[in-house]
Amino acid sequence: MTRFRKPGLSERFSQMGYLLKHTVTIVGRDFDIVAPVIRTVVFSVILVTLFFAMIAAYVVEANGTGTILLLLWAGVGIYHFFYFNRQELALSWLVFETASGRDRSFPEATARAGELGGQIRILALLDMAAAWIAWRRSNSENNGFLTNLILGAMTEGWDLVNHFLLPAFAVDGVGFRDGMGKLRAARENVPETLVGVFGIDVMGRVVATIMAPLYFLLILAGVALGTWASGIMPAAFEGGELGELLPPEAFGYLPWSADTVFNWLPIFVCIFLGKLVSSAFKRVVTAVKVIYFTLFYARVLHSDELAPEIRQELQAYLTFGSDDAAGEPGPAPA
Repeated sequence: MTRFRKPGLSERFSQMGYLLKHTVTIVGRDFDIVAPVIRTVVFSVILVTLFFAMIAAYVVEANGTGTILLLLWAGVGIYHFFYFNRQELALSWLVFETASGRDRSFPEATARAGELGGQIRILALLDMAAAWIAWRRSNSENNGFLTNLILGAMTEGWDLVNHFLLPAFAVDGVGFRDGMGKLRAARENVPETLVGVFGIDVMGRVVATIMAPLYFLLILAGVALGTWASGIMPAAFEGGELGELLPPEAFGYLPWSADTVFNWLPIFVCIFLGKLVSSAFKRVVTAVKVIYFTLFYARVLHSDELAPEIRQELQAYLTFGSDDAAGEPGPAPA
């Protein structure tokens, strides 16, 4: 029986809408669940701001400041792999405790994550490897079709494994080897009603798809401002006359002449704003995935610990509303 499948983009949007809507119900049981999500959003905003500030510093030739910002951004960029995993482990633990009917605080969740230093390091290093593979896939022009296919499967496969390992580490406190054993146990004991959703790449690539039109509009706005308001923009971002940047035939369709001066600052600011929004949205989507897979893990391996009042709605949540009539989960597998 096939347990892993790759849903289409429209299905992923449907999944995202359903999970975003019904995750609010889960969060409403304990608002401490929001704390690690907010922390990752704030950290991602800081990381993006450092990157764009570093670029701006080099453009205005504040090279000393630019170098400091570059080193700071690189250090924060490496640390974020560890920080995000720490917060996601805290989130996973809070979700499981809430689903089990226990009222836990964020400091308790932080303390729990602090006990999992080895697991955090493993997840962070594997996340770094996955990020490098994704970068290699998107930036290498020498990759063949088969190479891209393999690299894509590796990154998507790690995303699934990572989100199943988080609750194994957070809930059961196991190491990496035992965590993989928990993953195999979960796969072997998935109830029949959940077999079709086990291994789904929940909401994969929906952030990029949603942000694409927003980036397009922001770039259009940046281009318009960069030409019409170029006279009041800092000269450091001046890109020269449009005639130097575009072929002559383009001016038959544009509302600007070849001697119009173009300034890059508005585009730079618009891309910065778009990146802030997309990075924050990505952290929210990741948090929803952590919540989903934690509840899936609890449903399969710890169903006897779930609070009675959450069992009935949990089945519909895990099947994206397609199994509302399903009965309560049975006992956890031995």
